[in-house]
Amino acid sequence: MIAEVPSLDTLMGIGGIELQQVFDLGLVFFLHTIRLSAFFLSAPFFGAAAIPVQARIIVAVLISSALFGMIEVPDPRSLPFLALVEVIFIEVAIGLSLGLILSVLFSSVALAGEKIAASAGLGFAAQVDPNSGGQTPVVSQILNLFAIAVFLSMDGHLHCIAIMRMTYEVLPLGQLRDMSFLISAGLDSGGHMFAIASLLSLPVVSILLLANVTVGVVTRSAPQLNLFSFGFPLTILTCFFALYLATTPMGYAIRDMVEFVLQFVRDTVAEAT
Repeated sequence: MIAEVPSLDTLMGIGGIELQQVFDLGLVFFLHTIRLSAFFLSAPFFGAAAIPVQARIIVAVLISSALFGMIEVPDPRSLPFLALVEVIFIEVAIGLSLGLILSVLFSSVALAGEKIAASAGLGFAAQVDPNSGGQTPVVSQILNLFAIAVFLSMDGHLHCIAIMRMTYEVLPLGQLRDMSFLISAGLDSGGHMFAIASLLSLPVVSILLLANVTVGVVTRSAPQLNLFSFGFPLTILTCFFALYLATTPMGYAIRDMVEFVLQFVRDTVAEAT
């Protein structure tokens, strides 16, 4: 008895689904993950060097799976190849831009730490930061970890994911929009970074300024007390004491900063309407 040869449709099908449909479904899912993956690469905490790339990919795929079917995606077969490439670049630009805006605003904490370390004479106490790739003062790294702890305790990571979900409603996938609002938001975030860093470092820097004035008066009246034997130890001890006293106010200030950052990104997305 001759065995029945399977038809071409049977060979091209997987569980009742044609192979072309599997390719189209994979391409649609790939378009879902681009914006989230780009955001996770550039956003603070999500894009930390301590988090493996595999973990970021898994998280992006899981979140995209949860959003799959809730986001309107154009039919890949109806888009020309160049139009599809343009859509991919736009998705990458949106994710990277929002992540970089968050990173710039969060850099205000590191900038405040560098100002405090420079005023206290602790600029030499630096170590390699794996996130930036350069040497960063220890005070900046401590404040950065403090800010990340506050960010996670306020469910900031969940708010970021909710904001990314909102971007699909404001900036639908596959539709070309004017991206000038992202450029203006990036420039505004740079100005806010310096303003927030000044406010965070102002109490400690003011105390250090008074300590330096005191050291100057003492060394002027008693020249035998030189700067290296009297000024540096007093300034460093004053810095540690001021940071200890400013821990609670700094926590409230960083909490307000996180709320401002999330609201700034949310307003930036809302401006695209």
